[in-house]
Amino acid sequence: MKMMFLNAWWGTRGSVLWKYIGEESKRIDIFCFIETGEKFKAKCDEILPEYTSVSTVKDVFEEVEHSISVYVRNGIKILKSETILDNDIYTGASLFTEIEKDGKKLNIASVHGVANPGDKLDNPKRLEQSRIIVDYMAKIKGAKVVGGDFNLEKDTESVKMFEKNGYRNLIEKYKIETTRNRLTWEVWPDNKQLWADYLFVGPEIKVKSFEVPKNEVSDHLPLILEIEE
Repeated sequence: MKMMFLNAWWGTRGSVLWKYIGEESKRIDIFCFIETGEKFKAKCDEILPEYTSVSTVKDVFEEVEHSISVYVRNGIKILKSETILDNDIYTGASLFTEIEKDGKKLNIASVHGVANPGDKLDNPKRLEQSRIIVDYMAKIKGAKVVGGDFNLEKDTESVKMFEKNGYRNLIEKYKIETTRNRLTWEVWPDNKQLWADYLFVGPEIKVKSFEVPKNEVSDHLPLILEIEE
């Protein structure tokens, strides 16, 4: 089974992004998109007719709304979908999706962490955000994947919290050099940040491959995970 986590930047890249999603649909079973919105979802519904989607939208204090959409290939059951972090306007958003394929369940949390302040360092709300997601997932049995745009630097306690709770940090394990590209660096030349996106897997997950293709379909790079079924 293959899945992709991608901050889609509201579809800003237009045809470049739509072509990429269409091509990747030949091999990706689950798309976890961040920064979606109604126009983006309408286009994805057109490009991905053989998928079923679930979504969440949240207003975050002094930020553009946080929206997350998960597209699951038909034939894979969506057993449950629920919003995490929905009661606090000072944290980001997360969408939990439980799926089942061939009798095996997988629990996925797609995350869009709070963006402000732009330093991506620890603060009380970012720490609370990670804690709430960790605690929510701890109550769920079975294989777990947590990924998305966390808006965090690598060495923060907000990232390490997942590692301390038994998750493998695939950005660290696979020595990924960056999850961003020039589309963001050119906007913020005096604040070149290399990381924002992470993918954490629980001990039950057997990773077949993990890649972060260097492309410009968004101002974030895709995270692509293949797991043994």
